[in-house]
Amino acid sequence: MVINCSSPEAITTQNQNQLKVILFDLGGTIVQKLNHDSRDPEIISEMLQFLNLKESPESFIQRLTQREKEYKEWSYRSLDELSYSERWSKYLLPEFPTAFIAEHANKLQTWWGDSRGKRFIPTETIRALKTLKERGYRLGTVSHTSPRFLDKAGIKDLFDITLQAADFGKRKPHPSPFIAAAQALGVRPEECAYIGDRPSRDLIGAREAGIGLVVMIESQTELREENPCPMQADVTVSSLHESLAHFPGAWSHLVTTPTLASDTLYDAALSTMWWSRSTDSANDFCRKGRELGFARFELNHQITPEELETFDFNRYHVGSVHDPCPAVIPNKQLELGDFQVTSLVEERRRVGVDTLKRTIELAWRLGSRLVVIHPGRVDGDHSMDSRLRDMYREGLKGTLGYETLRKELIKDRLERGKPHLEALIRSLTEIVDFSKDLGVFLGLENRLHHYELPIFEELEVLLDEFQQPWVGWQLDVGHIQVHDRLGLMSFQQWLEAFSSRMVGVHLHDVQDIIDHQIPGTGDVDFAWLASYLPAHAVRTLEINNAAAYEDFLPGLKLLEKTGCIASIYSERRNTSC
Repeated sequence: MVINCSSPEAITTQNQNQLKVILFDLGGTIVQKLNHDSRDPEIISEMLQFLNLKESPESFIQRLTQREKEYKEWSYRSLDELSYSERWSKYLLPEFPTAFIAEHANKLQTWWGDSRGKRFIPTETIRALKTLKERGYRLGTVSHTSPRFLDKAGIKDLFDITLQAADFGKRKPHPSPFIAAAQALGVRPEECAYIGDRPSRDLIGAREAGIGLVVMIESQTELREENPCPMQADVTVSSLHESLAHFPGAWSHLVTTPTLASDTLYDAALSTMWWSRSTDSANDFCRKGRELGFARFELNHQITPEELETFDFNRYHVGSVHDPCPAVIPNKQLELGDFQVTSLVEERRRVGVDTLKRTIELAWRLGSRLVVIHPGRVDGDHSMDSRLRDMYREGLKGTLGYETLRKELIKDRLERGKPHLEALIRSLTEIVDFSKDLGVFLGLENRLHHYELPIFEELEVLLDEFQQPWVGWQLDVGHIQVHDRLGLMSFQQWLEAFSSRMVGVHLHDVQDIIDHQIPGTGDVDFAWLASYLPAHAVRTLEINNAAAYEDFLPGLKLLEKTGCIASIYSERRNTSC
């Protein structure tokens, strides 16, 4: 399957005409490194002497490298970046007194960083930066690398702002650092260009933030990408100096056309569930979603291989993918769950495993960090679930007949689920290393019907079986609210038991026992829910395709007000939407 990324040249000239600010990555873009693969023994010895440690440099390097890896895995998962004092006291040297580490963290970080390769800024790069400054552009940096190297090179005065992730608290590709830099300089994101060298960090983050022009420098760093990126930059160059041709001079005034119907860009995704009747194509869906203020999108089974080929991944970032995607399973088979990883028929279970691996690979190719899984269902008669819902609609909840059926359903479902749970464990055992190697998290979603996996007891077993962070819980708010209402499980019990293992959340409202409604149109208590949502959980609105475009804005405002989603860019306008 070929993923099409349409040519960006058509927008380049338009964007050039509105640029006032150029933001830069540092490491690999401005600051270069030599001897990257080895540690300087003299610097390591100096660290050991300072810390009064009696161990070999080799042992110390091995220990800190492993701890740094654990920190980076956590940071990658959450997109949070700790300050140096927190990073060294919590992850790298937790055995030392916190106050001591906090006092000397900057020094330790400098030693540790300098021990791995010599850093320098090429003379040609300095000349290019000075030329851009002379042409009237304001300059800034948004980077994980310390700006102290600019000071050492004597060029820090060229920059109006130097924003480092460790000080800001969010790492790329989170769009917040890009937006924060623009706001600090008093310009809109589309009035900024960004120049970097890592598409999975720089390109995705800049796109989500709405940066007007994105330039990628081809480098050896790109070859070591943890995740690929299907997006194309507006401009690709071999050096910073080569980019000068695309920056003729800053414009002194600007009239821009608002890109958002909302006045806010949210750190949330919109599922393609809303697409099928509301828009003509996946690209039209993403355009409307961006207008509403969604920073990213979730692809689900409605996306076909043909639609993927025409999807404009240059403009729109896919934050998560819902298995199976693309849809290579016939709809009837999909509805029956006849291929899934819980099947007791080995041939069908293998189809489920292979399908899930294709979805994970797609997520990896798109730079997505999460795959949402519907594991499957138990074999046999599902009529008790349907009868219980019918009785609820008839107002019979609480009657002797309802309670008898409810208890019978719970007992029957728990017993019939055991062999399917075993099949699911076998499947995940085959899959988890594959997913981990690609840097993709797996979210097991709680389902709408009680005959589907996992129920509470099953998720408890699964999370105990797979203790690593690459397998977690995908909370579906509407599904669990319906189950709570039917008396089949407790919403609060799930949150208290599993919130620490939550990797993502599907947000939608519930009317009676009808879910996938726009927040605010039902009776889900989103303010109560917000306190249980971990910061790293990927937020996605999963709304039915009957929802009207104009009804989204109040729902998004409600989610922001209650703390379920966050605003990453906001502006006041004189005109109302």
